Amino acid sequence: MARVAIVEDHALVADMLAGALTARGIDAAVVPIPASPVPALLARITGTGAELVLLDLDLGGGRNAVDLVAPLAAAGCRVLVVSGLDDPVTLGRAWEAGAVGVQHKREGFAALLDTATAALQGIGVLDEMGRARMLADLRRHRAREASDLAPFEHLTEREREVLVALADGRSVSDIASSWTVSDTTVRAHVRGILTKLGTSSQLGAVAKALRAGWLERYRAAAARRAVG
Repeated sequence: MARVAIVEDHALVADMLAGALTARGIDAAVVPIPASPVPALLARITGTGAELVLLDLDLGGGRNAVDLVAPLAAAGCRVLVVSGLDDPVTLGRAWEAGAVGVQHKREGFAALLDTATAALQGIGVLDEMGRARMLADLRRHRAREASDLAPFEHLTEREREVLVALADGRSVSDIASSWTVSDTTVRAHVRGILTKLGTSSQLGAVAKALRAGWLERYRAAAARRAVG
């Protein structure tokens, strides 16, 4: 059973790290990363029985492993986040989810080995000031996000569908034709969207939806409903 599980999408880096830990007398295993979504990794990681997981948050292909931190911590693993990311929101989420520390790749290989060894020995690796700063950044980000998304809560479901269609580049006439309704009906929905979002144009409404992240959220929720 490995004492350290290494989750890193760069195979050479992962193998070098495993070799360096082994040279220190620490059993380490590189966890193969499947092409499937990140949650599929959980069983592979916990299956190693490792006490410590060195978790790279950026697994390539746009896959972010931050959602693995909480279930790994719940399974009794210490999670040391190893990241090249400087995004305080993502790192704050990792702290919040139970990571024992964050080690930046820019600090070098030797620093990573020392931090991993300390974490494995149960020595505190928390940078309390850095942790507090990232958690504060996360709180501010969530407050801004909630404020930006608030106007969209007032849209009816039909207005949301119209907004998504507009974002896809469809015209009022095209939407009306595909829904078998009149142009007047669709324009009424558009007016409702503009009024509730406080914009004066369809382009402005779409831009606001993009900036707030509303479109991404709406489409993700629709995809989950379709699968369910």
